[in-house]
Amino acid sequence: MPERPPAGPTTDNPPGVASADRRPRRLPLVLILGSLTALGPLTIDLYLPALPQVSADLHVSQAVTQLTLTAFMIGTAVGQLVIGPLSDTLGRRRPLLAGLAVYVVAGAVCALAPGPATLITMRLVQGLAGAAGIVIARAVVRDLYDGLAAARLLSSLMLVSGTAPILAPVFGAELLRLTSWRGVFAALSLLGLAAAAALLVETLPTAQRRPGGLAITLRTLRGLLRDGPFTGYLLTGSLGFAALFAYIAGSSFTLQRIYGASPQTYSLLFALNSIGMVATGQLNGKLLLGRFPSPASWRRA
Repeated sequence: MPERPPAGPTTDNPPGVASADRRPRRLPLVLILGSLTALGPLTIDLYLPALPQVSADLHVSQAVTQLTLTAFMIGTAVGQLVIGPLSDTLGRRRPLLAGLAVYVVAGAVCALAPGPATLITMRLVQGLAGAAGIVIARAVVRDLYDGLAAARLLSSLMLVSGTAPILAPVFGAELLRLTSWRGVFAALSLLGLAAAAALLVETLPTAQRRPGGLAITLRTLRGLLRDGPFTGYLLTGSLGFAALFAYIAGSSFTLQRIYGASPQTYSLLFALNSIGMVATGQLNGKLLLGRFPSPASWRRA
């Protein structure tokens, strides 16, 4: 993403674009951007307690039902690669609005899906569209802040979005007391509408936008993949996430069908694991902060 313009009044920003001296207040900014970042985890975890019910209602196997999770994750990964560069060219607001609109429609179609093929396809679309909230929320931070201030704000976003895996299965299980899995997808569409209603003003001025889009991004990624340390970190993170995703995809069936846990009991067990992950993540940050030199110091050395 391009460098943020210097702090101070600007005169070339079009109406509706936030200048550096008119940043939103920190708390509302953290809540809005944290909610956008949490949209992805919410879309995964809110309906986890309903997976056995989805399998039974659509008369499909556990493996086919789990494809709804896989499709969403593929969509999220690809969507970030496309929407991120697009927001560098068009600004943040329009791609975010378009993504949330498609997300809402896809959630509604999921709620009405007559069969597994429709559900899996719409979950893919939902992932593609939901990626807008994840990638643009981080881009907005970079538009408004840099250095230590950006790092602190990103840390706050992680704390807000880290509550999603804890609370989402609990809320999803309680929704199942009132409705079926189709109602859970309807609730996700309502969450998308709420996120669209809380949009910020445009944070990337026209003068700071850049052409090129996806082509430049692909060239950058090619260069990154040739970097040994980066590739090592990428593989480590990917393998760790693969183990986590295997647990997410299988835990609902294992705990509910084999051990007889109710959706509510399952959600509490899942939340307990999520609390442990968030707590150790925060502890890890406290223990490692300042213990290792920054990349900038490596280059100076």
